[in-house]
Amino acid sequence: MATLSEQIYRELYQDITEQRLRCGQKLTLKMLKERFQVSHTPIREALVRLSENGLVTYYSNCGVTVIEFTETDIRQLYQFAAEVDAIAIQFCEDPLIQAPLLLDLREIVEEGGRALEAGDFARWKEYSEQFHLAFYRHAQNSYLDEAAYRMRGKLELLSCMYYQEKNVQKIHQGHVAIYELAREGKFSTAANRMRQHLSYDMAYALKAYAQREKD
Repeated sequence: MATLSEQIYRELYQDITEQRLRCGQKLTLKMLKERFQVSHTPIREALVRLSENGLVTYYSNCGVTVIEFTETDIRQLYQFAAEVDAIAIQFCEDPLIQAPLLLDLREIVEEGGRALEAGDFARWKEYSEQFHLAFYRHAQNSYLDEAAYRMRGKLELLSCMYYQEKNVQKIHQGHVAIYELAREGKFSTAANRMRQHLSYDMAYALKAYAQREKD
């Protein structure tokens, strides 16, 4: 069973990434205590975790601000994510890793495709995230895992802004192309395709975030 701090963390994480708590919004410990009806301790623990993955700025006893982005922030985030994802792919080139990785990727791509056909974008989003994480899981490198953890919340927040039907079809096609290259043993080419894939995601994020600031 999840602890109180874990439950609070998950709820706030979802509220931030899905923008029910909007970028730049200020919260107070008093407000959060009234919302969750618990003591300060589990709230502080949850806020520390959110701060670690970059979704809030938190200073003890001073409250919380949900992260905001500049255009430079978004560009640098996606450029770094592209390089780290590419490294994870190349680490999976080991023949002992390839078979279990490809089995996972095939299932993820196929299930994601079925979710799209059914118009279930929330379910597709889960498979989209799993597609990227599969490479980290099979690469089995703790430093890559740490880099992925610190990026993933910010990437999920931004991706929720541009996960629209016209975009997700193209994103899914990108996943299929990367999987096919890996299946053919072309891991260096797959890594370059991942860089290209995330450059398109960066363009979607820049456009969506700029539009959000106008709304």
